[in-house]
Amino acid sequence: MRHFRFGIMPYIGSWTRPMSEWVKSVRQYEELGYDTLFQCDHFYKTTYDPVAMLASAAVATEKLRIGSLVFDVDYRHPVVLAKAAATLHLISGGRYEFGIGAGWQVRDYVNAGIRFDRPSVRIERLEEALQIIQGMLTQEKTSFDGKHYKIKDIEKAGDLPDGERPKIMVGGGGRKVLSVAGRHADIVGVNMSVRSGDLGGAVRRQTVERLSRQVEWTRAAAEEHGRDPDEMELQMHVPWVKITDEPDSAYEGVAESLGLTVEEARACPKIMFGSGPEIRGRLRDLRKDTGINYFSFGLNDAESISEFAGSVMKPLRK
Repeated sequence: MRHFRFGIMPYIGSWTRPMSEWVKSVRQYEELGYDTLFQCDHFYKTTYDPVAMLASAAVATEKLRIGSLVFDVDYRHPVVLAKAAATLHLISGGRYEFGIGAGWQVRDYVNAGIRFDRPSVRIERLEEALQIIQGMLTQEKTSFDGKHYKIKDIEKAGDLPDGERPKIMVGGGGRKVLSVAGRHADIVGVNMSVRSGDLGGAVRRQTVERLSRQVEWTRAAAEEHGRDPDEMELQMHVPWVKITDEPDSAYEGVAESLGLTVEEARACPKIMFGSGPEIRGRLRDLRKDTGINYFSFGLNDAESISEFAGSVMKPLRK
Protein backbone atom coordinates (compact mmCIF):
# COMPACT_ATOMS: atom_id res chain seq x y z
CA MET A 1 0.00 0.00 0.00
CA ARG A 2 1.42 3.38 -1.02
CA HIS A 3 2.15 6.06 1.57
CA PHE A 4 -0.18 9.04 1.73
CA ARG A 5 0.68 12.13 -0.25
CA PHE A 6 -1.09 15.44 0.25
CA GLY A 7 -1.60 18.40 -2.04
CA ILE A 8 -3.30 21.75 -1.70
CA MET A 9 -5.15 23.75 -4.35
CA PRO A 10 -6.02 27.11 -2.77
CA TYR A 11 -8.13 30.01 -3.93
CA ILE A 12 -10.55 28.12 -6.15
CA GLY A 13 -13.17 30.67 -7.19
CA SER A 14 -12.33 33.25 -4.53
CA TRP A 15 -9.01 34.91 -3.84
CA THR A 16 -9.08 35.89 -0.20
CA ARG A 17 -5.61 37.40 0.07
CA PRO A 18 -3.75 39.94 -2.08
CA MET A 19 -1.49 38.62 -4.83
CA SER A 20 1.47 40.15 -2.99
CA GLU A 21 1.09 37.37 -0.39
CA TRP A 22 1.38 34.55 -2.93
CA VAL A 23 5.05 33.77 -2.31
CA LYS A 24 4.55 33.96 1.46
CA SER A 25 1.66 31.52 1.12
CA VAL A 26 3.49 28.90 -0.93
CA ARG A 27 6.40 28.96 1.50
CA GLN A 28 3.90 28.33 4.28
CA TYR A 29 2.58 25.25 2.45
CA GLU A 30 6.11 23.92 2.19
CA GLU A 31 6.88 24.57 5.86
CA LEU A 32 3.65 22.84 6.92
CA GLY A 33 4.59 19.70 5.01
CA TYR A 34 2.23 19.69 2.04
CA ASP A 35 3.72 17.58 -0.74
CA THR A 36 2.32 19.44 -3.74
CA LEU A 37 0.84 22.80 -4.67
CA PHE A 38 -1.74 22.47 -7.43
CA GLN A 39 -3.26 25.11 -9.68
CA CYS A 40 -6.41 24.66 -11.74
CA ASP A 41 -7.03 25.91 -15.28
CA HIS A 42 -10.14 28.11 -15.56
CA PHE A 43 -11.05 31.58 -16.79
CA TYR A 44 -12.53 33.04 -13.59
CA LYS A 45 -11.27 36.47 -12.50
CA THR A 46 -9.60 35.06 -9.38
CA THR A 47 -8.17 31.94 -11.02
CA TYR A 48 -4.82 33.06 -12.38
CA ASP A 49 -2.66 31.61 -15.14
CA PRO A 50 -1.35 28.27 -13.84
CA VAL A 51 1.97 28.39 -15.71
CA ALA A 52 2.94 31.74 -14.19
CA MET A 53 1.67 30.80 -10.74
CA LEU A 54 3.48 27.46 -10.68
CA ALA A 55 6.71 28.92 -12.02
CA SER A 56 6.76 31.55 -9.27
CA ALA A 57 6.00 28.90 -6.63
CA ALA A 58 8.84 26.71 -7.91
CA VAL A 59 11.36 29.53 -7.60
CA ALA A 60 10.14 30.44 -4.08
CA THR A 61 10.43 26.89 -2.66
CA GLU A 62 12.92 24.04 -2.48
CA LYS A 63 10.97 20.83 -1.77
CA LEU A 64 7.34 21.59 -2.54
CA ARG A 65 6.18 19.88 -5.71
CA ILE A 66 4.03 21.83 -8.16
CA GLY A 67 1.27 20.51 -10.37
CA SER A 68 -1.47 21.46 -12.81
CA LEU A 69 -4.84 20.03 -11.79
CA VAL A 70 -5.49 19.97 -14.65
CA PHE A 71 -4.75 21.77 -17.92
CA ASP A 72 -7.74 21.67 -20.28
CA VAL A 73 -6.52 20.21 -23.58
CA ASP A 74 -8.69 22.64 -25.55
CA TYR A 75 -7.25 25.85 -24.13
CA ARG A 76 -3.73 25.40 -25.53
CA HIS A 77 -2.13 23.53 -28.42
CA PRO A 78 -0.26 20.39 -27.25
CA VAL A 79 3.03 21.85 -28.51
CA VAL A 80 2.49 24.86 -26.21
CA LEU A 81 1.61 22.55 -23.31
CA ALA A 82 4.73 20.44 -23.89
CA LYS A 83 6.92 23.55 -23.84
CA ALA A 84 5.29 24.72 -20.62
CA ALA A 85 5.71 21.29 -19.02
CA ALA A 86 9.39 21.06 -19.89
CA THR A 87 10.05 24.60 -18.68
CA LEU A 88 8.26 24.06 -15.36
CA HIS A 89 10.13 20.78 -14.89
CA LEU A 90 13.49 22.51 -15.39
CA ILE A 91 12.66 25.60 -13.31
CA SER A 92 11.49 23.43 -10.41
CA GLY A 93 14.42 21.02 -10.52
CA GLY A 94 12.19 18.09 -11.41
CA ARG A 95 9.33 18.89 -9.02
CA TYR A 96 6.60 19.40 -11.63
CA GLU A 97 3.61 17.05 -12.13
CA PHE A 98 1.97 17.68 -15.49
CA GLY A 99 -1.79 17.24 -15.21
CA ILE A 100 -4.09 17.37 -18.24
CA GLY A 101 -7.71 16.51 -18.94
CA ALA A 102 -10.40 16.63 -21.65
CA GLY A 103 -12.22 19.68 -20.22
CA TRP A 104 -15.59 19.95 -18.51
CA GLN A 105 -16.36 23.52 -17.47
CA VAL A 106 -19.01 24.65 -19.97
CA ARG A 107 -18.87 28.22 -18.67
CA ASP A 108 -15.21 28.55 -19.70
CA TYR A 109 -15.93 27.34 -23.22
CA VAL A 110 -18.93 29.63 -23.66
CA ASN A 111 -17.20 32.72 -22.26
CA ALA A 112 -14.07 32.18 -24.36
CA GLY A 113 -15.93 31.26 -27.55
CA ILE A 114 -14.40 27.79 -27.69
CA ARG A 115 -16.58 25.07 -29.18
CA PHE A 116 -17.62 22.55 -26.54
CA ASP A 117 -17.56 19.27 -28.46
CA ARG A 118 -19.15 16.08 -27.23
CA PRO A 119 -17.07 14.09 -24.70
CA SER A 120 -15.86 11.47 -27.19
CA VAL A 121 -14.31 14.17 -29.41
CA ARG A 122 -12.64 15.96 -26.52
CA ILE A 123 -11.24 12.65 -25.25
CA GLU A 124 -9.91 11.83 -28.74
CA ARG A 125 -8.08 15.17 -28.72
CA LEU A 126 -6.71 14.45 -25.28
CA GLU A 127 -5.20 11.14 -26.32
CA GLU A 128 -3.66 12.63 -29.45
CA ALA A 129 -2.28 15.54 -27.41
CA LEU A 130 -0.75 13.14 -24.90
CA GLN A 131 1.10 11.30 -27.65
CA ILE A 132 2.52 14.57 -28.98
CA ILE A 133 3.47 15.79 -25.51
CA GLN A 134 5.12 12.51 -24.54
CA GLY A 135 7.08 12.59 -27.79
CA MET A 136 8.23 16.16 -27.27
CA LEU A 137 9.37 15.38 -23.72
CA THR A 138 11.41 12.31 -24.67
CA GLN A 139 12.47 12.58 -28.34
CA GLU A 140 14.73 14.98 -30.22
CA LYS A 141 12.06 15.40 -32.90
CA THR A 142 8.38 14.46 -33.00
CA SER A 143 5.98 14.06 -35.90
CA PHE A 144 2.32 13.14 -35.57
CA ASP A 145 -0.47 12.78 -38.11
CA GLY A 146 -3.80 12.42 -36.30
CA LYS A 147 -7.43 13.35 -36.70
CA HIS A 148 -7.13 16.53 -34.61
CA TYR A 149 -3.41 17.43 -34.72
CA LYS A 150 -0.69 17.21 -37.31
CA ILE A 151 2.89 17.85 -36.18
CA LYS A 152 5.99 17.80 -38.42
CA ASP A 153 9.49 17.40 -36.98
CA ILE A 154 8.88 19.55 -33.91
CA GLU A 155 11.95 19.79 -31.72
CA LYS A 156 12.17 18.47 -28.17
CA ALA A 157 10.29 20.67 -25.70
CA GLY A 158 13.37 21.48 -23.65
CA ASP A 159 16.89 20.44 -22.78
CA LEU A 160 15.74 17.66 -20.45
CA PRO A 161 18.35 15.15 -19.27
CA ASP A 162 18.10 11.72 -20.91
CA GLY A 163 15.38 9.62 -19.31
CA GLU A 164 13.95 12.54 -17.33
CA ARG A 165 10.55 14.14 -17.83
CA PRO A 166 7.67 15.41 -15.71
CA LYS A 167 5.29 12.82 -14.33
CA ILE A 168 2.09 12.89 -16.36
CA MET A 169 -1.24 13.04 -14.56
CA VAL A 170 -4.48 12.50 -16.46
CA GLY A 171 -7.66 13.50 -14.67
CA GLY A 172 -11.18 12.43 -15.52
CA GLY A 173 -14.35 10.75 -14.36
CA GLY A 174 -15.83 8.69 -17.20
CA ARG A 175 -14.72 5.29 -18.44
CA LYS A 176 -13.33 6.58 -21.75
CA VAL A 177 -11.09 9.25 -20.26
CA LEU A 178 -9.95 6.98 -17.42
CA SER A 179 -9.02 4.38 -20.04
CA VAL A 180 -6.82 7.04 -21.68
CA ALA A 181 -5.27 7.60 -18.26
CA GLY A 182 -4.65 3.88 -17.89
CA ARG A 183 -2.77 3.86 -21.19
CA HIS A 184 -0.65 6.97 -20.65
CA ALA A 185 -0.57 8.37 -17.10
CA ASP A 186 1.93 8.03 -14.27
CA ILE A 187 -0.69 9.51 -11.93
CA VAL A 188 -4.43 9.09 -12.44
CA GLY A 189 -6.68 11.83 -11.07
CA VAL A 190 -10.00 10.14 -10.31
CA ASN A 191 -12.62 12.86 -10.66
CA MET A 192 -16.35 13.32 -10.81
CA SER A 193 -17.99 12.96 -14.20
CA VAL A 194 -19.65 16.33 -14.80
CA ARG A 195 -22.29 16.12 -17.54
CA SER A 196 -23.23 19.37 -19.29
CA GLY A 197 -22.06 21.43 -16.34
CA ASP A 198 -24.33 19.65 -13.84
CA LEU A 199 -22.05 19.76 -10.79
CA GLY A 200 -24.77 18.71 -8.34
CA GLY A 201 -25.56 15.61 -10.37
CA ALA A 202 -21.87 14.73 -10.52
CA VAL A 203 -21.57 14.98 -6.74
CA ARG A 204 -24.70 12.85 -6.30
CA ARG A 205 -23.24 10.07 -8.48
CA GLN A 206 -19.78 10.18 -6.88
CA THR A 207 -19.97 7.53 -4.18
CA VAL A 208 -17.19 5.34 -2.81
CA GLU A 209 -18.60 2.47 -4.87
CA ARG A 210 -18.27 4.52 -8.04
CA LEU A 211 -14.72 5.45 -7.10
CA SER A 212 -13.88 1.76 -6.90
CA ARG A 213 -15.39 1.17 -10.36
CA GLN A 214 -13.41 4.09 -11.78
CA VAL A 215 -10.19 2.62 -10.43
CA GLU A 216 -11.10 -0.76 -11.94
CA TRP A 217 -11.64 0.85 -15.37
CA THR A 218 -8.23 2.50 -15.16
CA ARG A 219 -6.42 -0.64 -14.09
CA ALA A 220 -8.12 -2.73 -16.79
CA ALA A 221 -7.08 -0.26 -19.51
CA ALA A 222 -3.50 -0.29 -18.25
CA GLU A 223 -3.35 -4.10 -18.34
CA GLU A 224 -4.86 -4.20 -21.84
CA HIS A 225 -2.15 -1.75 -22.94
CA GLY A 226 0.61 -3.93 -21.50
CA ARG A 227 1.27 -1.73 -18.47
CA ASP A 228 1.56 -2.75 -14.84
CA PRO A 229 -1.40 -1.00 -13.15
CA ASP A 230 0.43 -1.03 -9.81
CA GLU A 231 2.95 1.43 -11.24
CA MET A 232 0.26 4.12 -11.52
CA GLU A 233 -0.43 6.36 -8.55
CA LEU A 234 -4.07 7.22 -7.83
CA GLN A 235 -5.03 10.77 -6.89
CA MET A 236 -8.28 12.47 -5.86
CA HIS A 237 -9.15 16.10 -5.21
CA VAL A 238 -11.48 16.98 -2.30
CA PRO A 239 -12.99 20.42 -3.04
CA TRP A 240 -15.15 20.67 0.09
CA VAL A 241 -13.22 19.99 3.28
CA LYS A 242 -13.15 21.54 6.73
CA ILE A 243 -12.22 20.59 10.27
CA THR A 244 -15.25 21.58 12.31
CA ASP A 245 -17.19 20.74 15.46
CA GLU A 246 -20.42 21.39 13.56
CA PRO A 247 -20.31 19.11 10.51
CA ASP A 248 -24.11 18.90 10.26
CA SER A 249 -24.49 22.56 9.37
CA ALA A 250 -21.56 22.33 6.93
CA TYR A 251 -23.13 19.39 5.10
CA GLU A 252 -26.49 21.17 5.06
CA GLY A 253 -24.90 24.24 3.49
CA VAL A 254 -23.17 22.31 0.70
CA ALA A 255 -26.25 20.18 0.07
CA GLU A 256 -28.42 23.28 -0.34
CA SER A 257 -25.94 24.97 -2.69
CA LEU A 258 -25.69 21.88 -4.94
CA GLY A 259 -29.33 20.80 -4.84
CA LEU A 260 -28.64 17.61 -2.88
CA THR A 261 -30.03 15.94 0.18
CA VAL A 262 -27.81 15.98 3.25
CA GLU A 263 -27.48 12.19 2.95
CA GLU A 264 -26.21 12.53 -0.63
CA ALA A 265 -23.64 15.12 0.47
CA ARG A 266 -22.42 12.87 3.30
CA ALA A 267 -22.08 9.89 0.93
CA CYS A 268 -19.80 11.76 -1.48
CA PRO A 269 -16.06 11.27 -0.78
CA LYS A 270 -15.44 14.67 -2.35
CA ILE A 271 -17.05 16.30 0.70
CA MET A 272 -15.39 15.90 4.11
CA PHE A 273 -16.49 17.80 7.21
CA GLY A 274 -15.76 16.84 10.80
CA SER A 275 -13.01 16.52 13.37
CA GLY A 276 -9.42 15.70 12.50
CA PRO A 277 -9.81 12.05 13.56
CA GLU A 278 -13.02 11.72 11.52
CA ILE A 279 -11.38 13.01 8.36
CA ARG A 280 -8.31 10.84 8.94
CA GLY A 281 -10.60 7.83 9.24
CA ARG A 282 -12.31 8.60 5.96
CA LEU A 283 -8.96 8.96 4.18
CA ARG A 284 -7.68 5.67 5.59
CA ASP A 285 -10.87 3.92 4.50
CA LEU A 286 -10.64 5.39 0.99
CA ARG A 287 -7.05 4.25 0.59
CA LYS A 288 -8.00 0.75 1.79
CA ASP A 289 -11.15 0.49 -0.36
CA THR A 290 -9.93 2.12 -3.58
CA GLY A 291 -6.12 2.27 -3.51
CA ILE A 292 -6.15 6.07 -3.75
CA ASN A 293 -3.26 7.42 -1.67
CA TYR A 294 -2.73 10.91 -3.08
CA PHE A 295 -5.25 13.52 -1.94
CA SER A 296 -5.44 17.23 -2.62
CA PHE A 297 -7.69 19.66 -0.83
CA GLY A 298 -9.48 22.92 -1.56
CA LEU A 299 -8.33 24.90 1.48
CA ASN A 300 -8.22 28.70 1.55
CA ASP A 301 -7.54 30.55 4.77
CA ALA A 302 -4.20 30.27 6.58
CA GLU A 303 -5.75 28.99 9.81
CA SER A 304 -7.57 26.10 8.10
CA ILE A 305 -4.47 25.19 6.08
CA SER A 306 -2.34 25.03 9.22
CA GLU A 307 -4.97 23.16 11.26
CA PHE A 308 -5.43 20.58 8.52
CA ALA A 309 -1.69 19.96 8.32
CA GLY A 310 -1.44 19.36 12.06
CA SER A 311 -4.67 17.42 12.61
CA VAL A 312 -4.88 15.32 9.46
CA MET A 313 -1.64 15.16 7.46
CA LYS A 314 0.98 14.70 10.15
CA PRO A 315 -0.81 11.92 12.07
CA LEU A 316 -1.42 9.98 8.83
CA ARG A 317 2.31 10.01 8.07
CA LYS A 318 3.30 8.34 11.33
